[in-house]
Amino acid sequence: MGNTIGILHFETDSEQNNNFDNLIKTVLNEQSYSLIEIKEKKQIGLLDGLIIKVEKSSDYVQVFQWLIDLQDDFSLFIWILCGDEESELVKLYPHLSKNSVIEILKSDHNVEMLSTVIKNAINYKNHLLNKTEEKKVSEDHFLDQSKLSLVVRDKIITLTRKEFKIIELLYRNMGKVVTYHEINQVIYGDLMEDPIAKYRVANFIFHIRSKLKAQSYFEIEIVRTKGYVLTCSKIESSFSIKTNEKVLQQ
Repeated sequence: MGNTIGILHFETDSEQNNNFDNLIKTVLNEQSYSLIEIKEKKQIGLLDGLIIKVEKSSDYVQVFQWLIDLQDDFSLFIWILCGDEESELVKLYPHLSKNSVIEILKSDHNVEMLSTVIKNAINYKNHLLNKTEEKKVSEDHFLDQSKLSLVVRDKIITLTRKEFKIIELLYRNMGKVVTYHEINQVIYGDLMEDPIAKYRVANFIFHIRSKLKAQSYFEIEIVRTKGYVLTCSKIESSFSIKTNEKVLQQ
C-alpha cells in the first residue's frame, strides 16, 4: 500500500529545505512512502501524515494557525519538529486536534529516528484499516464497537455500554434464542442466577427495543420463559463488526 507524507516549511532558505527534504525522501522511499512539499491546505487531503518543520519563533504562531484550520476537516498523523519542546505554545499543539494525532519531536533528532516514528504510525493505521476491511462483509448493517452503536443502512443506533454488549451477543447469535442467563452473564459476569436477573435483563431489552424503532430491519422477539432472539427482515448468514480491537470494559 502506498502512503504519502507531506512536509510543511516556513523557512525561506530553499537550500536548507532541499537538503532536509532529500534526506527524508531517501529514507521514506526505501519504505515505499512518497514525500510531497505542502504549499496550500487543499493538498492535505492527499496525505497520510504531515511533517511540520519549525525553524524560528515566528513559525510557532503559523503552526498554531495551520492546526486550527485543519482540526475539523482532516484526520492524519502530524509530526512537528521544533527546537523548543517546552514552549508554552508548543504545549498547546496536541490540544488543537479533534481527529489527528499530533506528536512533538526535537528538531535535532536524526532522520532515521523520524522515519521510524513515521513508519510505526502508518503501519499501525494500515493494520487497523485492514482489520476493518476484513470484517466488513455487509455494508447494510454492522456493529461499530468504537462508537458503541449499531449501524443499519443510513441509521445509527447509539447504545450504552451494557446495551451494546447485549446487542452484540444477540447479533452474533442472530436467529437463535439467547437466554436470560447468557445475557445476564455478559452484562455482569454473574455465574449465579439471582431473583431479579430476569427483570434487569428485561429492562435493558425494553430500552434497546425502543431504540430499534428508528429502523425497520432488526427486531428483538421475546421467547417466553427462555430469553430473546434477534431477527431481521432478511436473515443473512454473514455479518460484520467494525472494531478497534479494544476489549469492552464493564
